[in-house]
Amino acid sequence: MNKIIKQKLNEIIDSELVVSNKDSSYKTIEKIERLYEVDLPLDYKEFLLEYGGCFIKENRMYQPIEVTPVTPEDGFDSIGGFYGITNNAYSIEPIIQTYKDVLGNIVLPIADADGGDLICIGLRGKYRGKVYFWYHEGKISNDGNEYYYLAANSFEEFISKFSFHERKTHVNLDDIDLFLDDDLLKD
Repeated sequence: MNKIIKQKLNEIIDSELVVSNKDSSYKTIEKIERLYEVDLPLDYKEFLLEYGGCFIKENRMYQPIEVTPVTPEDGFDSIGGFYGITNNAYSIEPIIQTYKDVLGNIVLPIADADGGDLICIGLRGKYRGKVYFWYHEGKISNDGNEYYYLAANSFEEFISKFSFHERKTHVNLDDIDLFLDDDLLKD
């Protein structure tokens, strides 16, 4: 794995999940590749073997290539964590089974995005190796697949897009209504 990407991952990872042993990890990757009849992109495969799965630190966000219907005005999107070869709810195998009928075999879910959306990596054709945001309430595209928004042209590029970003909330005091209970006003 690229040294710069490793450094970036170490900056954005909050806590690593429990990773199975390396032999088990290789077997899981082989099983996924057989299921999809594809070789996973090398940079993503290296990530699975090295990190398994992980949570992302608070305020670590990325700027996608294509904004999504849920991308905030500041242009930054976030994820909770990456699915991986783990022994808990972030295990990639059950996630794949859950979404295989919905996503087909063009992309593989690799991370959770807010609100039930997913981050996916492309497996075939023009999607291969690219990272997409799958908007679960998206429209059907001309080729019959759920609509995907391009986040990055590769897994390594996706990781490199993460940076510290604090959301600024703008509160207009004129938009706030204050109601006081009549009992409170009696005193």
